[in-house]
Amino acid sequence: MKIKKVFPFWVWIVYAALFALSIPWYLPKNVEMNLVMGLPLWLISCILAVFLTACFTIFIINIFWR
Repeated sequence: MKIKKVFPFWVWIVYAALFALSIPWYLPKNVEMNLVMGLPLWLISCILAVFLTACFTIFIINIFWR
């Protein structure tokens, strides 16, 4: 029995990169507590990564699940 691939490999690479961006481990210690519009920079980067993940998911659904 052959397994049919639904998504190409690059889709999983993009998801892994977006997941890595959603965790603020890459920020230096002195930048973590900088405030932007009253919110910590790490929180804004996490929210942006989640938003990009949602947009990418919408893109993938529209392309591959017609």
